[in-house]
Amino acid sequence: MTRDFENTVSEVSRVTQEYTYPIVKLDEKSLPDLVASCIFLRINSSIYLTTAAHVIRSSKIKLYTRGNAKLVNVSGHTTISRSEGTDHFDIAAMKVDDAFVNDNGIKIVPHTMYVTNTEVSNPHSRAICGYPVSMNKQIKSVDQETNTFTAKIYTYLGFAEFDGNYAEFNKSPDTHIGIEFIHGKDDRGRFMSTPPSPRGMSGGGAWLVPDLSKPNLVFLEGTFIEAHKRSKMMYGFSTKIEHVINFIKNTHS
Repeated sequence: MTRDFENTVSEVSRVTQEYTYPIVKLDEKSLPDLVASCIFLRINSSIYLTTAAHVIRSSKIKLYTRGNAKLVNVSGHTTISRSEGTDHFDIAAMKVDDAFVNDNGIKIVPHTMYVTNTEVSNPHSRAICGYPVSMNKQIKSVDQETNTFTAKIYTYLGFAEFDGNYAEFNKSPDTHIGIEFIHGKDDRGRFMSTPPSPRGMSGGGAWLVPDLSKPNLVFLEGTFIEAHKRSKMMYGFSTKIEHVINFIKNTHS
């Protein structure tokens, strides 16, 4: 890995991680346990926490996210996508008020970063960003002596071209964005024969990197919803941002 490429990866990670937040629940001992990821969007005049619908369905208790220097309870009117079978849309949106965002220093993804507001041809790369559960196990994340919770955030970078078969995973290129991950090096330069499981990154952003020579110029393409492992290859899927926006507009009056 060359120094220039390391700097590129570092900058893409910095930008995408700036807008990505953890979703945390408290266990039976009131200890924090990371379950997923999320981003915040402003649609029209309202602000929404967006994540994957399966995250909300599986969490029947209070949810928390990162504030300025502590975990803060996040709540509000929430809508989730539904299907008679498997929900391949998999989007949830929770309306939060401006005071919550301002008081806790939440960074909203600006409209200028939506891929729908730009034209891109022959992009170099794609990325997903979030908090993988495998890297945030409670036993290592919680320090009961100091009453602190530390969450590690990761950005997975892959080629823009997707060679997988959407139909094999019951996905559609009209609704979803595919991304492939193979062996490579992590941010410490360690070789990894298989990418770490991205479970827990559901609800984080899916980002387009048009030009690796301009790593600070990235665009939000969608919301990451799931991944599938085939041999040493990982296939990830996200719901396109235009569908996320339309879902919010149609389900929140």
